[in-house]
Formats: sequence, structure tokens, C-alpha cells
Amino acid sequence: MKWSAEFWMPDQIPPDQAGRDHPTAAPPTPLHFQRRGRSWALASAIFLWLAALIFGGIALEISAWLLAVLALPTLPGLWELWRNPMSRLALTADQICWFTATGNTAVPLAKVSLLRLDRRWDLSFRATLILEDGQKLRMPQHVLPPVEQLEEALSARGIPSQRHHFTVL
Repeated sequence: MKWSAEFWMPDQIPPDQAGRDHPTAAPPTPLHFQRRGRSWALASAIFLWLAALIFGGIALEISAWLLAVLALPTLPGLWELWRNPMSRLALTADQICWFTATGNTAVPLAKVSLLRLDRRWDLSFRATLILEDGQKLRMPQHVLPPVEQLEEALSARGIPSQRHHFTVL
């Protein structure tokens, strides 16, 4: 399909009519996203932190109890490397579902009215699905694909999104 800024071809669906309400719209392609807990970024961050602690202990002669306290933040990361939990998101033509180590959630797309994306102060996004009845369903951070990809896939299914930048709460 070729779109231009000024016109659309008569045998095509205009951009404002594409989505879930138009019967001749082609079904959107499903979106599948998967993430593992074990990553090179996590392993290198833990390695660099522990190397800095060892350097501090040897070269700067930092006391052992202070080094032990400073090593405590690495424990959750080491646990994540050991367990290697899997998280998945699947967006099909009629539902969105995600799977984490703690549970599974599936929501029919007919119940979703809006995707709200809040930019956090660490520059990541917090995604919230707002349902037709006003209920808010927060998506876990580790199941989120790149935000542009998620927005594009949901807009192809007729679900709008809103971005809110740097909210306090």
C-alpha cells in the first residue's frame, strides 16, 4: 500500500478509517516479544561493580564491613542471572497477553480503550492499559517491547495511545 500526505488510492482504506471498525481492513500481523533475565548488560554491570569494590578494598583499603554493605545491591542481579526468568508478550488480532515468572494475564482487545505511556525519570516507559470500564491495568516493565513497536501494533488494531512525559507520580 502506498500512502502519500495528500491523497489515498480509491481501492485502499484511508488512514482515518483503518483499524478495528473497518470490515475490509487486513488483519494486522501479530506481535511477539520475549526477554530473558540473563543478559550481557546485567552480567557486565555486576562484574564492573564487584571489580570496583575489589579495587576499593585493595587500593583504597576500604573496611570489609563497608565493602559487604556496598556489595548487597548486587544480590538481586546475581539472583536474576542464576534464575534466568523468561517474560513474553503476545499481541494477536483479538487479545493481548503477557507471561512472567509470577503470573499470566490476558485481556481481550475489545475491552481496551487506550494505551497510556508515562515517561519515567530513568527515561524508561511505564505502560498502562485503560479498559472500557475505566479500570487501569499496568503492564510489567520486563514484558514491554520497544515502545514505538507496541504503539504501532496497537494503533494497527484501532487502539490509540497517549504519551505523558515525566509525571511526578
